[in-house]
Amino acid sequence: MANSEMTSKLRVVDTESLSAAENMALDETLLELKEENLIPDTIRFLSFNPHCVLAGRFQAVENEARLGYCSKNGIEVNRRITGGGALYWATGDIGWEIFSTYGRFSGMASKVEDYYRLFCHAVAEGLKKFNLNAKFRPRNDIEINGRKISGSGGTSIKNAFMFQGTLLVDTDIDLLIRALRVPVEKLKYREINSLKDRITWLSRELGYLPARKQIIENILAGFSVNLGLDFYFDDLGKPEKELFKKKIEYFRSRKHIFKIKKSANPVSAASAIVKTRTGYLKCGMSVDFKRNVLRSSVFTGDFFIYPGRAIFDLESVLKNIPLDYLKISHDVEQFYSCYQQKIEGITKEVLLESLKRCLQKIGLARHGLPYSYIKDVFFTAVNGKKSKNANDFKNCRDYLSEIKVFLLPYCAKHPECKFRNTQGCNFCGKCSTGEAVKLLDAAGIESITITSYEHLERTLKRLKKDGKDFFGGACCETFFIRHIQDFERIGLAGVLINVDNTTCYDLGKYEQAYSGKFEGFTGLKLPVIKKIIRL
Repeated sequence: MANSEMTSKLRVVDTESLSAAENMALDETLLELKEENLIPDTIRFLSFNPHCVLAGRFQAVENEARLGYCSKNGIEVNRRITGGGALYWATGDIGWEIFSTYGRFSGMASKVEDYYRLFCHAVAEGLKKFNLNAKFRPRNDIEINGRKISGSGGTSIKNAFMFQGTLLVDTDIDLLIRALRVPVEKLKYREINSLKDRITWLSRELGYLPARKQIIENILAGFSVNLGLDFYFDDLGKPEKELFKKKIEYFRSRKHIFKIKKSANPVSAASAIVKTRTGYLKCGMSVDFKRNVLRSSVFTGDFFIYPGRAIFDLESVLKNIPLDYLKISHDVEQFYSCYQQKIEGITKEVLLESLKRCLQKIGLARHGLPYSYIKDVFFTAVNGKKSKNANDFKNCRDYLSEIKVFLLPYCAKHPECKFRNTQGCNFCGKCSTGEAVKLLDAAGIESITITSYEHLERTLKRLKKDGKDFFGGACCETFFIRHIQDFERIGLAGVLINVDNTTCYDLGKYEQAYSGKFEGFTGLKLPVIKKIIRL
């Protein structure tokens, strides 16, 4: 075959089953060599053995995987070179990846969203060859009859890119739920009843397990018909094998796997969470009060940003600068307008909101809230009319003076308490609720026991209708992440305090908790509540 013919076609490589570290090392190898134009445009198919959890590029693996469970059950843990959320890979699942340059597809795609549509639609067409109702679902999924069967993402170096997708083929849903911490944060009970109603896999839809060769042939057929591509099959070349050998030890190392830390030093740090279009972004700040300096900023979460290194470049900009929102916002604006490539995926507005929320929590520390407590404080709807200036730290304390109602979760009452699913307390001392109610009564704050999510929403709407400007409450961080958009939709600002002990999310009992039937038992962080009230 002539060279020109080979260049016009895409090489197809099936590396079959590799370990997580080997697959990640090979991803980076192929992308770097493509950027140097040392390999042809390539489609790679891959699988994992043993099964594994892969955290996104910007995630802390301790936050995304149940490490003890994974270790006990032979589930490998590693980190992708692409953004997005954590994934569980069963050994039968198949990944598909495209390594090419933007120039090759410039006539069909001009922005990141176009590539999602382009490639996911092609794979969906390939799955239709199994007589399945497969469709591309914006922004980056493929679904069958409304259930997600494939997610996708990518990264780039200069003009070269890697676009990848995960096809669920034969998934054990119980293993997935136990191995991952992330999915329950994304579940909306009003939309689905369980994770099984949200995702599906090929063997479930077909009633049998198709051969790997057939799956690959169908996907390639989708690329051929929809993108006009032709292919030839080949193996990895010498440059790829040599660079792969140099990289593999790093991708096996703790330095790579745990490169994003679970949390910064609580003595001098604050964090805040904001919702993105596809997930959430968590901003962490380390500060030096004596010098009034922002020492560093770290952004983690299940978000996508293009190019991938942009978030790390921004973190370098937001380092050792004045602890001043006007200066910080100016630097972010400049970064976005002057960056060498157009930044897509995370807007500057989302980043600025996360930074602003951190500064507002730091404002509480300046008024005496210990730093060890800050991580357990969450603000809702902080973009309200009273929080326009993030530098006005006094506003944060003024918020707290407006608390007239404090919402307590029913799961903080003893399971045998007759008041568990209603209002009231007999102060028996068997749980932390009684002490919390006493603190609130002494401060002239009404306490309300929230008995279900619907009750919470009704209560917040009533408080807003009654003219309340601010509320207090207690919930776990996972609940807060799940319902950021709900709080902001309702539009009542508030402060929420984290809870102790194992939550319904840890136990996989979120459906019961949503409807008020969770039988577990959590504890209120009384010292934090007490301090917030006194502020």
